[in-house]
Amino acid sequence: MKVIKPTTITTAMLTSSTVAEPAAGEVVWNAATVYADKDVVIRTSTHMKYERVLAGTSSTAPELDSVNWIEAGPTNRWAMFDRKIGTATTAATSITVVAQPGAVSGLGMLELVGRQVVVTLKNAPGGTTVYSRTINLDGTMITSVYDWFFLDYEQLSDFVLTDLPQHYAACELTVTITSTTPVSVGVLQVGRVLNIGRTVSGATVGIIDYSSKGRDRFGNFDVVEGAFSKRNNLQIVTDASEFNKLFRSLAALRAVPCIYIGADQIGFEPFITYGFYKDFSMVVAYPQHHLCNLEIEGLSQ
Repeated sequence: MKVIKPTTITTAMLTSSTVAEPAAGEVVWNAATVYADKDVVIRTSTHMKYERVLAGTSSTAPELDSVNWIEAGPTNRWAMFDRKIGTATTAATSITVVAQPGAVSGLGMLELVGRQVVVTLKNAPGGTTVYSRTINLDGTMITSVYDWFFLDYEQLSDFVLTDLPQHYAACELTVTITSTTPVSVGVLQVGRVLNIGRTVSGATVGIIDYSSKGRDRFGNFDVVEGAFSKRNNLQIVTDASEFNKLFRSLAALRAVPCIYIGADQIGFEPFITYGFYKDFSMVVAYPQHHLCNLEIEGLSQ
């Protein structure tokens, strides 16, 4: 069981991106323009979209004018960094971002659409490559010759890396996602990895469904599809010598969305959850090992 504690990517950290700001279809706010109700503009200083709620014009920037404007989500370029599920950065066939996030040991990408991701880390901007990984996003599980010929392509939408060399504080990180069709990524999170222990058998994974389901007066179901969130219940064996450290570390993450990795292996991607823990307890069970119970609830998607 591991946790990627997030590093917030700031404007200064993002060296470059192949996704423009404004992107196609995005319009930068102009104080002299007369806007209609529901017009949407962006601000490159905040990397946010704003929707007009009252027709007219205003010399006050949208982020400072809550009377005429409301937030409408991140810009396309910054959607992958907004630490939310359900907003995605999209492009025609590829996305490449270069960042200087400081010392990091973990990287997670969620809500992916594409065929391949390449992650490289240099010891300094323009320096020597000290880490490189290529991830094939074909998640199809081939178990027979029949599967090889007839199974449909299955998108691997989530993956994590927890072995980045952390001791390069001035590192340059490059992430590229490619395909022959449109690509997108909902979350790109880097940070430091907290190793909690070993997840034991009996862990459970499921979802919380926010869809609306009801019957009409004739007894027929009326179903309105809504969002859902992942839910994990995990028991982890921890080293007794790490008791104080783990308790303090997990307590500090109580209100921070993190990537929780219940099982770091192919085929167990549902145990990769981006969200918070709802319940956390540590059981002093054995002289050399303790038990940590975590109930994790993912952000809605």
